[in-house]
Order: sequence, then structure tokens, then C-alpha cells
Amino acid sequence: MEKTTNWFVEPLDSFTNEVIAKELARTSDIVESVQLKINEGSLHSVFQVPAYSFIAKLKAGTTKFNLKFRVYCRIGKNAQVRLWRF
Repeated sequence: MEKTTNWFVEPLDSFTNEVIAKELARTSDIVESVQLKINEGSLHSVFQVPAYSFIAKLKAGTTKFNLKFRVYCRIGKNAQVRLWRF
């Protein structure tokens, strides 16, 4: 059985939050920020994104548009959510 990977993006400023929300509204069915508990137990306001390709697109615009965000992933249904390092 193949494990599913879930991807989450945490905007670190209001501009990045707006960019992510608009892009998700344009390309996805769901645009909702959720509170997600990360391994150490702290809560983070994140967007679940449909695929890593969305994150790659954000990463490509980091320098040009000064986007600031963190990426988290969960590999498998009951796995812990972990910070993703590029």
C-alpha cells in the first residue's frame, strides 16, 4: 500500500497569506486555513495544499515576490506532521 503525503504551507506574513489564498482559490476546491498541531505540540495556522507542485511554485517566487512561508508534510495517514526543509 502506497503512503499518501499531505502538504501544508504556513504563511509568515500577510502578503504571503494573501498570495497563497488567492492561488488556492484559483486552482483548488478548498481554501481554508486550519490550526495544525506540529510535532512539538505548538499550533500553526496553515493551508493544506493539493500537491508538492504548489509548494515548488511558491518556492520559485520566493525571491521575486519576497514570499515568506514554512512547509510541513505528513507521510502516511497517522504520521506526525514535520517541518519540511528545502
